[in-house]
Amino acid sequence: MKNSNYYKILFLIAGIWNLGAAILCWIGSVFMPDLFFKMFGMPSPPSLFPFHAMFWCILTFGIGYIIVSRDITKNHGIIFIGMLAKILFFIDCIITLISKEANIMLLPTRIVDLAFAILFIEFLLKTKKVPSQSSN
Repeated sequence: MKNSNYYKILFLIAGIWNLGAAILCWIGSVFMPDLFFKMFGMPSPPSLFPFHAMFWCILTFGIGYIIVSRDITKNHGIIFIGMLAKILFFIDCIITLISKEANIMLLPTRIVDLAFAILFIEFLLKTKKVPSQSSN
């Protein structure tokens, strides 16, 4: 595949981005929850479980992107659901900002995720590997 090294690096960086974000957010929410949530203009929640569950999902996607980076001819379903998650997370961020449930500090990381989503779409279209439901 032409530009295969570019795509391998793209998915490796996307994986590292997700791993780093998940781990840093988990550490911040565990060891400095008041400061962590205040940074984003949010009150500390009564339970951290939903946030921790989200961080572990983000970490899992990161592992998936690293798996894809090792062989970009396989596992396109991971790319597709990752692209959907990144777009939906960006939309949720915009809704959260409009409703003033968080501050603008939330936006930069979501813009990075949106950029990854666009690059994932480009990869899927270029390789014509958009996952589809197979018939039995």
